[in-house]
Amino acid sequence: MVDYNKIISDYSPDENERKKLENISSEVTDKINLICRNENIDASPVEVGSVSKKTNLKCSDIDIFIIFDRKYSKDFIERKGLEIGHKILKNGVEKYAEHPYVSGTIENVKVDIVPAFKIKSGERIVSTVDRTPLHTAYVNDNTDKNKIRDILLLKIFMKTVHVYGSEVSRSGFSGYLCELLIINYGTFDNVIKKFANLKGKLIVPEDQSLEKKFDEPVIIIDPVDPTRNAGAAVSIENLSRMEIASKLLISGIDVFNSENSKINKINRGTIMRVFVLNKPDIIDDIIYPQAVRLKNKIWEIMDKNGFMPLSWEIDIENDIEVLIEHERNVIPTVSVHRGPPAESNESIKFINVWKNNKRLLRGPYILGDRLYVDIKNKYTEFEDVFNNKIKNIDIGKNLNEFKDNIKIVNVNENTSMNVVNKFYSKSLFND
Repeated sequence: MVDYNKIISDYSPDENERKKLENISSEVTDKINLICRNENIDASPVEVGSVSKKTNLKCSDIDIFIIFDRKYSKDFIERKGLEIGHKILKNGVEKYAEHPYVSGTIENVKVDIVPAFKIKSGERIVSTVDRTPLHTAYVNDNTDKNKIRDILLLKIFMKTVHVYGSEVSRSGFSGYLCELLIINYGTFDNVIKKFANLKGKLIVPEDQSLEKKFDEPVIIIDPVDPTRNAGAAVSIENLSRMEIASKLLISGIDVFNSENSKINKINRGTIMRVFVLNKPDIIDDIIYPQAVRLKNKIWEIMDKNGFMPLSWEIDIENDIEVLIEHERNVIPTVSVHRGPPAESNESIKFINVWKNNKRLLRGPYILGDRLYVDIKNKYTEFEDVFNNKIKNIDIGKNLNEFKDNIKIVNVNENTSMNVVNKFYSKSLFND
């Protein structure tokens, strides 16, 4: 039988850590209050996030929002928010999400100081962070000691099966979603039973009319903004992973203590290449979609030119690493190029275009009801094709400047890279 109390104890901060977080939070909020009073700014600090709700695990960050009155402009709160953040966090750096904020450390604890507008529940937001203080208040008003215990357990479970985290690269369940699930279903066991028996989309509250309003596989209505699907970021893969993990737990398998599969870099009889770019100093949620775009463009080059791509993996922890596995390294000298049907008005144009082309090896000829030509490929080695094609392709505004310096690594059993290890270790309980 799984000892839930021991699991929670192993992952939760001890009394010393809790006290340290409380002291740092109190120190930061006191300093912000003093600055706002001295400068006659109509704003006040609010601690948000898991620490403020006592639903935090070990080594949590502290999030302090400076809540400005709506009489101020967006430009003012951004400028003043950065100014106050730098005064308090001497080692702070500016980071950019929907708007800029300051991130730094105090006593080795990460602290974010974020400006936001003061809003009421249901009121129109200026930026998405404006809702966050309302989320904190809602959770605190709707939880007790038992629910907090089960929220912690659900977070730990989701971390164990690698579906926890709202980052774009994860597309998982956020801490807020864990809190909403426990608030709605009452206990950890009820949430697990819900996932284990789920058919189709997860919809909370269970109103099937919501399926017509939202396309995503997970629909969890935000109680502070009923027009918003708080579960929009969760991917179908992570929903499926959560369903399987819940079935396994109910069947008696201790998912919390499942051993990771050993990485076995066997020869798959395929070709693997990793495309490596320098990583710009921008938050991962902006970089990751562009890394996916790069993967898609490389995949398209391989697919259209006969290199037969099979699978892929992406890692952006240090550099941007895109791995693509494919079947062919060299394509034949000849390619068959399909033309229009014989009955098409474009058929004569096709013949005239190709009949004197220097790349023509055979044709035009008819096969079935269509015209075809056999043409000589300009390039047959993959790297030649790639270098020719990539220079004219948009891979994202933050990555385009690096595309001339993409490094291609041919993978073998001795290649040690994050993305390679991630590829080979992929299984239900590995990340």
